[in-house]
Amino acid sequence: MSEPKLSRRAFLQQTGVAARSSLIALSLPMIMSASQQARAAQAMDAPMKALQPDEAAEFAAIAARIIPTDETPGATEAGAIYFIDNVLSTSHANVLPELREGLAALQASAQSTYGSASFHTLEPAQQDALLTEIERGSFFNTMRFLTIAGTFSLPEYGGNRDHIGWKMIGFEDRHMWMPPYGFYDADYAAKGE
Repeated sequence: MSEPKLSRRAFLQQTGVAARSSLIALSLPMIMSASQQARAAQAMDAPMKALQPDEAAEFAAIAARIIPTDETPGATEAGAIYFIDNVLSTSHANVLPELREGLAALQASAQSTYGSASFHTLEPAQQDALLTEIERGSFFNTMRFLTIAGTFSLPEYGGNRDHIGWKMIGFEDRHMWMPPYGFYDADYAAKGE
């Protein structure tokens, strides 16, 4: 039995919760800058700046469970790990030690529960079970916030490769929007005011 699709409204509400309980707060200019640098790194298949290869594999696996690949592409295809690495290598490098602690705790849980020292080598159901246990903590909420930002940010600035994130939520990218923009505009135009 497949799980029901998440509505846009529910998705945005969950995003707000993740942002409020995240260790990182990003403004729009910070997201745009991080995305732009991430896009350049992604295009060159550059090595990670802040994350060690094993950490990048673990964080990428977490992101892939937050926005998984199913009948649509997910965080992996959107290149969210490059965005995450860029944020952690610049203005929010001070958060990296806390994320490393959270990752170490997750890996310890993977070891004690499933006998694997690496989260990314576990089966998806096992990964989901471990993430469900920590979903209320700041580590998970920070990872969720960064994954969402990296998946849905402006494609021309690095995240959301090939508009993957926008396609998932049905956002139609247009050069210019024509009225009516919403019901209130249509009512206003109909009255001739």
